Amino acid sequence: MGRSNRVLYDNVYYPNIKPEGEVALLGFPDNSAFNGDTFDLSLGNWEINSDWSLGKKYDTIICLRTAYFAKNPSKFLQKCSDHLNPNGVVYIDWGLGNHWRYDNYKIGWVKDGEHEAAYSDDNYLWSTVWDLSLKTDGSFEAFVFMSSRFGYDMENISQVIYKEVPSVLNFAQVKKVFDIEMSDAITLELQEGPSYYLFLKLRKKN
Repeated sequence: MGRSNRVLYDNVYYPNIKPEGEVALLGFPDNSAFNGDTFDLSLGNWEINSDWSLGKKYDTIICLRTAYFAKNPSKFLQKCSDHLNPNGVVYIDWGLGNHWRYDNYKIGWVKDGEHEAAYSDDNYLWSTVWDLSLKTDGSFEAFVFMSSRFGYDMENISQVIYKEVPSVLNFAQVKKVFDIEMSDAITLELQEGPSYYLFLKLRKKN
């Protein structure tokens, strides 16, 4: 999930992520982007859909380009909260849109019997965050406009998201565990089709 990394890091991640205290990096194989304790499938110390434990609590959790793989995003956020100290913060993102590995453009991850995967054939994408309040966001409007050449339109976009994404998390569900301190979004027009990224800063509820 790295073709757009440079744009996202320069325009979204680095300007907005301000780690506090001890940091856990979920889905990071190394410290090339941020400093902290690294947890990743490739390291053999973390798998997002397992009953994972980080061994201690942290002040900051950073999870980028990874939450898509959570089959149960509500449970994943609760696990993050359980591993945060009081007033701890999570920086996380989800998205929508095409990945260059597939010819069949999708707003979600499942379409026409094809389920998108990344890195290996069985490493499927499962979830996203979607809320009706995002429908009037300029970045999302641009995303749907760019997706119109693939037959998508704003009129039925909510139904499409719920049809093509196996597990959809809304803001009300997020707010059961965290306060949303910041949300930022960006749409990128790639050759294969647009991608939409929603970045959130979440503060643990006390």
